Amino acid sequence: MSRTGSAPGTAQEWLAFARSDLACAVKLEKDPDILPNLIAHHAHQAAEKAIEAVLVFHRIPFPKTHDLKDLIQHWTKAGQAWPIELEGVKTLNPYAFETRYPGYIHEIQPQELRHAIEIAGQVVAWAESIICPPAI
Repeated sequence: MSRTGSAPGTAQEWLAFARSDLACAVKLEKDPDILPNLIAHHAHQAAEKAIEAVLVFHRIPFPKTHDLKDLIQHWTKAGQAWPIELEGVKTLNPYAFETRYPGYIHEIQPQELRHAIEIAGQVVAWAESIICPPAI
């Protein structure tokens, strides 16, 4: 299924969903009852929705996808520079699907999970700086 034209919702709504996924990842990271792989999925979703928020904010059309590389390509094809410090976000792509089911990916280790959450947090902060810049 592909989406054409504008995405539904406002940039602020997309950003709220990104923040919520990030909060889930942060809060669940220490919960021994939650599988690390599912928490990594929330980190991916936070980054994905943050990028989509910025695309919506700039009125850049994008397809319905979970592929972070594809979303970044839409950003750069629109003439925008992707921050070099956020290149690591592409490593979150396997967490879109493979982490949600047993047997598709290794068990995410604590250090890998921490890294995923940190990257997602950086992408959310980048989106916030664009959509909600501090008042001068």
